[in-house]
Amino acid sequence: MKSTRPTRRVGAAITVALVGIAALSGCSQVKGLAVQGNMNVIYLETAASDVLLSQNVAIEKKPVCTVNDSADYSCIGTAAGGVPITVTVPDSSGDPIMIITLGGKQVFSGSVLDVIEANSQATP
Repeated sequence: MKSTRPTRRVGAAITVALVGIAALSGCSQVKGLAVQGNMNVIYLETAASDVLLSQNVAIEKKPVCTVNDSADYSCIGTAAGGVPITVTVPDSSGDPIMIITLGGKQVFSGSVLDVIEANSQATP
């Protein structure tokens, strides 16, 4: 019987895409993350932290992400001064887009996979 649970289909699609990026990138950090429990949540946490650090956001508590049975991904963290950080993925099918807000103000909207790929490239 075919599974109708969207979490598994979406999770499988993200997993395949991210494993492909890890295999092509040659980055040991990305490869190391691929063997962990819930790779999708780990990749989202990593991508969100990478974006915040690239924007010079002082992070007190890095975003911690969860996913529910409906495949809704969300993350909550804290920036300096207790400013709330929220990350949402409104539609995790295909190329998942994350939206990051800092104190309620949107500071980023873009592809999780693009962020992971860009940050997995070795720099000389």
